[in-house]
Amino acid sequence: MKLIPTSLTIRLLVLILIPLVVVASAAIYWRINEARKTAEDIFDRQLTVLCLAISRDVASSGGDTLSATTQKLFEQAAAGSIFYHVYGPDGSFVTGYSSPPVRNSTLSLEHNTPLLFDASHLGKPVRAASLAEPVTIEGISGISVVTVWQELEPRLLFARNLALKAAFITTLLLLTATLVVIGVVRVGLRPLGRLEAAIQKRSPFDMRPIERQVPLEARGIVDRLNALFKQLTEAQEARDRLISNAAHQLRNPIAAIHSMAQATLAADNISKSKKRARQLVEETRRAVRLTNQMLSFERLRGVQPKLRKGDVNLAIVELSKRLAPIVLDSDIEFTLIPLEEPAYAQFNVTFLDEAITNLVENAIQHGGSKLSEIIIEVKKDSKFVSISVENDGNLIEIDQIQNCFERFSQIGESAGAGLGLALVYEIAELHSGGIKVEAIPRTKFTFDLPH
Repeated sequence: MKLIPTSLTIRLLVLILIPLVVVASAAIYWRINEARKTAEDIFDRQLTVLCLAISRDVASSGGDTLSATTQKLFEQAAAGSIFYHVYGPDGSFVTGYSSPPVRNSTLSLEHNTPLLFDASHLGKPVRAASLAEPVTIEGISGISVVTVWQELEPRLLFARNLALKAAFITTLLLLTATLVVIGVVRVGLRPLGRLEAAIQKRSPFDMRPIERQVPLEARGIVDRLNALFKQLTEAQEARDRLISNAAHQLRNPIAAIHSMAQATLAADNISKSKKRARQLVEETRRAVRLTNQMLSFERLRGVQPKLRKGDVNLAIVELSKRLAPIVLDSDIEFTLIPLEEPAYAQFNVTFLDEAITNLVENAIQHGGSKLSEIIIEVKKDSKFVSISVENDGNLIEIDQIQNCFERFSQIGESAGAGLGLALVYEIAELHSGGIKVEAIPRTKFTFDLPH
């Protein structure tokens, strides 16, 4: 198929016309053979009829003359001269042309049965017919042999003319079919041309669905284009919302950083300067964290991470070693409950670390003064390997559970930007897994990985 041109019109023409050409060639070849057989049959019958007519005339006239009917048959004979020769009952020459063609010695001439055979006469190939019948001429009774022959060239010309006529008609039909196919293909592809013209009129800002009537065969392409337009529109809208929300969220920390930088600069002693510098560092850290979360969120959009089969249990143990100092520095008890055996699943270790880290940081930010413990536990069942992050801090209201995974959503008063749980949700989707929330008796987020 790679050898067929990429033009759809040419491809259709080639695919339609090649079978027609093959069939037409086979038909012409068959017609040539049939023409040859037809010519042989016509000329052989003609020789047989003339042979019988001459034999009857010899028997009735004694070999003196041919009847008017027989003479008319000679005149109407198809293409070319026909010769004849008659032996009398006593084996003597009666009438006709001398020295008839000699048949092969293997052929036997039976009485009252015409015999057709190929022979040579005066150096030219001929077709002959012989008939042996009992007759009485001038009182002599015996077997008379009549031979009629004709050169092969006339019948070959006749067969060739028949074949040429058949080839001409077939070629004419093939050309007619080609013109019809070209016209039909062009008419049939007009809707695609109109569709192309409609798409060319679109701009990057016009992503409305294509609603024009299209052929059934092109409907799948149009549906796919409309789906892509919808996805592009949603992506543009999501990006616009992200930029708008990011600008809003970054405004406060940037303003705070600017104010604290001015206050630090205006401090009248080193102690106040250091205090304000520490506050400046905290606000800077918050801005950096917000920026990193937004970059991480944008990086996840439209990305299919490379998932590798690995031990989730081991990955969580390694991650907990890095998280433990952060949790313990906040004066919060940190507990890890791993499995006693490996728990294998397909996952991306970088994204998994990001998700669990966000769950732990979310617990620290939203746990409030009641928060005293964070527990990470790994479990496994027949479908999922689950990582749960549980804390004893402030509970999530039931009506807030549905909104906690929305971008820039806030649950209560917090210094966070509302992107952490949204990132966790996106990472779960990329892993074909899920994230569940329990608010009673304690807050627990469960991240499920299929295995």
